[in-house]
Amino acid sequence: MTIRGAVADSPLLSIDAPSRQRDSGHIMWEYPYSGVVLAAIADAEPTIRCRVRREPADMSIRVTNIGEHHDIALPAFGDVLRRLREERRLSRERLAFSAGVSASYVTQLEKGGKGKPTQAVVDALMRCMNQRDPLSDTERRYLYDLAGLTGSGYPTVDELKKSISADVLRMLVMYRPRMAALYDTRGNVLAGNVEWAQAFPGLSESGNLYRWMFADPVARQVMPDWEIDVRQSVSWLRGVVGSLADPTVFGALMRELGEFEEFRRLWATGDVGYAPPVRTMRLRDRDTGELKTYRIQVGMLDSASYPGHIVATVGLPS
Repeated sequence: MTIRGAVADSPLLSIDAPSRQRDSGHIMWEYPYSGVVLAAIADAEPTIRCRVRREPADMSIRVTNIGEHHDIALPAFGDVLRRLREERRLSRERLAFSAGVSASYVTQLEKGGKGKPTQAVVDALMRCMNQRDPLSDTERRYLYDLAGLTGSGYPTVDELKKSISADVLRMLVMYRPRMAALYDTRGNVLAGNVEWAQAFPGLSESGNLYRWMFADPVARQVMPDWEIDVRQSVSWLRGVVGSLADPTVFGALMRELGEFEEFRRLWATGDVGYAPPVRTMRLRDRDTGELKTYRIQVGMLDSASYPGHIVATVGLPS
C-alpha cells in the first residue's frame, strides 16, 4: 500500500517519517533518506565521480547496449494468470473444470487470444486458485486491473475499515503530535489520531465530515472560516460525484445533506472544484480558544483491496 496522487511532490510520509524502506508481505512504504544516509552519499561522491571518470568508454558501451538483447514484455492478464496457476501446480484442465469454463478457453486467455474476461470468469478462476493457495490482495487487484474490472462497485465503510492494515494505523500514531486521519471519498471517517480528534471534536461520533460540518454546532465554533471552508467542501463534493461512473452511490449522503438549508443553498450555486494537495485551514481550540493555522496535506492511499477510495490527511501547524 503506497500513498500516491497529487501529493507526489509533498508526500505524506516525508513528515518526520523513519528513513527506511521496508517490505511487509505485499505492502511497501517508501521513506525519504535520513541525514545519515545523505551524509554518507556526500562522503562517497568524490570517489564515485573518480570512478566514473576512469571508465567513460565502458559506461558508453553499456548505455548503447541497453535493451538491444532483451525483450521486455508489458504485463498481460494471461501471463499473470498462467504464473499464478503454475505456482499453485494447477493444470489448465483442473482450473477450467473448477471455474466452469473449458480448458481451451483458459489456454486462449493465457495466450492472449481472447478479449478481456468478465468479472464472473475472473472471480471463478480466483476462487479455484484460492482453494489451492489463497491469493493476496495485491494479486487479486492485479488480475482485476489487467482484466479492466477495477472500480466496479463501491465498498462499504466497514469494508474499507477492515482493509486498513496495522502498519497504516501505526502511521497515524507516528505523525503525532501532528493530526492525521483517513477518510473515504464520501467523507466517512475511517481512522484518526488523538490530535485529529481534538481538532475536530464530535467528528468521530458523527462519522462523516460533511454531516458534522452542517449538523454539529461545534463545527462553527472550531472553524472560524466555516462559510468559506464549507463552500469549498461542497464544491469538492460535486467534483467527486461527477467523476464517478455511477454517482448513485452518493445517493444516501446527498439525501441526508439535503435536509440542511445551508447545504441546499451552496449546492444550488453549481460551484465545482477539486481539493488541492496542500491548503491552509484555520481551527480554534474549543477548550482554550486559541486560533491556529494549519497546513493540510491530502493524498490518496493506494489500497490493494480498494484503490482510489481511501484519502489520507495530515495537518501541520504553520
